[in-house]
Amino acid sequence: MFKETYEPLYNSVDELLNQLDTAVGRKFYELDINHRLDRNSNKGVLGQIVEEGVFHYPINSRPEADFANLGIELKTLGVLRNKRDISAKERLPLNTFNYDKVAEQEFEDSDVWHKCEKMLLALYEYIEGIPYGDMRLIKGLLHEFEPSDLAIIQNDYRILQEKIRNGFAADISESDTNYLAACTAGGGHGQTTSTIYSNVPVKPRKFSLKTNYMTTFVRKHLTKVELEHIVAAAELMDHSLEEVIISRLNRYVGISEYELTGLMDREFDSKDRFERYVAFMLGAKGKVNNSDEFQKANITLKTIRVEEDGSIEQNMSFPAFSFIDIVNEEWEESSFRDMMINQKFLFVIFRNVGGQYVFDKAKFWSIPEYILDTEGRAVFEELKDVLISGNIVRGFQTLSSGKTIRLNNFPKSSTNGYFHIRPHGQDSTDTNPLPVPDRLTGAVEFTKQCFWLHRDYVLDVINED
Repeated sequence: MFKETYEPLYNSVDELLNQLDTAVGRKFYELDINHRLDRNSNKGVLGQIVEEGVFHYPINSRPEADFANLGIELKTLGVLRNKRDISAKERLPLNTFNYDKVAEQEFEDSDVWHKCEKMLLALYEYIEGIPYGDMRLIKGLLHEFEPSDLAIIQNDYRILQEKIRNGFAADISESDTNYLAACTAGGGHGQTTSTIYSNVPVKPRKFSLKTNYMTTFVRKHLTKVELEHIVAAAELMDHSLEEVIISRLNRYVGISEYELTGLMDREFDSKDRFERYVAFMLGAKGKVNNSDEFQKANITLKTIRVEEDGSIEQNMSFPAFSFIDIVNEEWEESSFRDMMINQKFLFVIFRNVGGQYVFDKAKFWSIPEYILDTEGRAVFEELKDVLISGNIVRGFQTLSSGKTIRLNNFPKSSTNGYFHIRPHGQDSTDTNPLPVPDRLTGAVEFTKQCFWLHRDYVLDVINED
């Protein structure tokens, strides 16, 4: 029986964690004392089930934190396990993104800060294909921001705030920020809302902590993985993460590969030697892409070599996709769109000058949302149509070596100047299942493929001022 008043049942963090521990290993349907899963089987009710079934609090619409006396908000988060790793299933939703409030409230007084300053996370293992009621709680964790993370999130908030104040609310994108995102909300395509700071309709959004940020947090506490910090909290008090990184790299502009190896007092013959140069310039002991900041912000370092004629050799590849996932997804919620909209790149450019590569410049870049939602979507939809129709193989070609290869109908680099589809397997035997058999050959699986970004577009990006 619930208490009629809102007097606190728990007076310390330890009491909350101990109470949550009593539910670890139990399935949600065992905790569902009010049978919410009978009426609504989606993940939206899981937090309510924990609040009622574990902590014995009634559901309410009060604006303050769930455990108001402790200033702690309760959140549920699914985690994915595989043989090698563990990760957050998705971003962590916080609260509604009110454009006008964000413009007017400073971060320390903002609704989102009151929601996320301290959070009790009830982690459950997400398993594809089973009902939420059969999923189990696996851990309770208290989340508080480290000083460096808080500085980055404060800067994320300022970026969003300035866009609204300056009349560019409609241009907000998840790629604008590092840890704190303003993700789109609402199931219907084309839904809009308004802000007093612009006459242009804007998308409904919610604040969230990005998936990569949550994954890094989960791994730290469940697998005890400690990542290298390459930026100190003090540096982030007056500068953004991007400003600190670019400032460090700019000290080496004009330095040749030969001079870098001299400064490092060693030479490298490996393919990753340019990544090693960047790690040295940033003062990182390990791989830059494995650093705490790059992992949390989903930043990927890409070193690019520009030849003397101004060309670059390679297109840019992304992870292989599932053919079945492609046909089952709509563009707005697709894995590819979600990956790209949250992906940020650090391009570090070395130019060939007289046969010697020289560090030229570095820049952060994310794909503009309008390009992703036009050119990227066009390739996605064409690919989807090919897979649904089963019209995958269009013929065969015998190479001069005598080897016969299959020709396919996937979007080519000539489709548009941005994206195309190409193989991403180790060889032709490295395959993924097809949603329907190929009409010509009857094949039920095909060589792994991925989206590629056209090298000419990448060259245009790095040549921009």
